[in-house]
Formats: sequence, structure tokens, C-alpha cells
Amino acid sequence: MYNTNGSSELTKLIFKNSANEEKLKQLLISNYSEADLTAYLRSKDPLLGRAAGFALRLIGSSEVIPALIDALRDDDRGTRFNAEYALWEIWSHSGDESVDAMLEDGKNLLKNEAYQQAVECFTTVIETNPDFAEGYNQRAIAYFMLEEWSQSIRDCKRTVALNPNHFGAFAGMGHVYVRLGKIDEALEAYKQALVINPNLISIAEAVLRLRGQLQDK
Repeated sequence: MYNTNGSSELTKLIFKNSANEEKLKQLLISNYSEADLTAYLRSKDPLLGRAAGFALRLIGSSEVIPALIDALRDDDRGTRFNAEYALWEIWSHSGDESVDAMLEDGKNLLKNEAYQQAVECFTTVIETNPDFAEGYNQRAIAYFMLEEWSQSIRDCKRTVALNPNHFGAFAGMGHVYVRLGKIDEALEAYKQALVINPNLISIAEAVLRLRGQLQDK
């Protein structure tokens, strides 16, 4: 087991095998528990914290979400970045490979600006697994791109009801409220996002702009 001297061995393991993600996953699973990695995530050694966040992106389960949320406030920027990346990855896993594949199909449709098709794809995801928060979040994005504001807000609210730590859905909710001219509601949603993840620079900037608009009235 590598966990007897995790700092040097974990970073070496990731560095040596980063080009082969599947191999790296198997090595991490074989040599580290989630408890090991969450402990390393809290390390004062920034390289170890970053490595742990990277590893949890690959093999972490929902059990490590509280530790990753805490790591969003780490002193080290790289650790914060890897923790956020790990959260997005974990949130994209429903526990059902077929559902996860559909979610990825929908994301690709979003990238290709096929927004109505993306809505249909994410709706299938939701119908298959009604408790999968990321299905609603991704459909909220598709509805936003279609300027279907009420549907987007509805899905953002469903996302945070299922996953109260979903800073992305709170940010998305704020974006919709801005489009609707509901500045107070937008500020509240943005603040909720920042409470969870203080690293959302664009959201912090949006809060400052909106506060300035309110002062000018």
C-alpha cells in the first residue's frame, strides 16, 4: 500500500500514469482508499492536496463530497480547482452507466447547439432516474439557451432540492433571474452559489454589477 508515505508516492503515481487514465484509476483503487485521499486533500502540503483532488475526480464517490466542498476554501488555488473539477465529475455519475451515457450525449448536443434535442435527451435521463440532480441541471442549461426561463428556473430549483451543494445550479438560477429583471432574486441565488464555492469569480463580479445597478436607481 502506498498510504504509508502518501505524499511522495501519490504524486509520483499520478505523474507517471497521467497519460493512461484507465490504468491510473485502477492503480488508485488498488492502493488508496477514499479515506486516505480525503485525508491527503486536507494536507498542508499543496502538492498532496492537488494530487488528492485529482485522484478523487477519477475514483471518488458521493461519500467524499463534503471533503471536496471544504476544499473549495483551501489556501492553495490548485487544490481548490481540482476539488471543483472532482465535484463536477462526481455529480455527473448517477450509478447507472446507461444514464451517464445519455447525460454525456445531452452535453454533446449542448456543445453542438442542438438545444431542443438536448432538452429531449435530458428529459429521458430524468424520466429514467428522477433523483439524478445533474439531469435537471443540464436540462436547465438547455432551456436557458432556448430562452425558456420558467422551465430553466424550475429545473435549477429541482437540482438544488436534490443537491443543495450544487453551486452551478444556483449560479444558473441567478442568470435566469437577471434575464427576467429580478435583481433581488438574482443576487440571492448568486450569493448562495458563492457561499458554497467562493472561487466563482464571474459570479462575484456579477454581484458587484447588480449591487451597483441597485444603488444607481
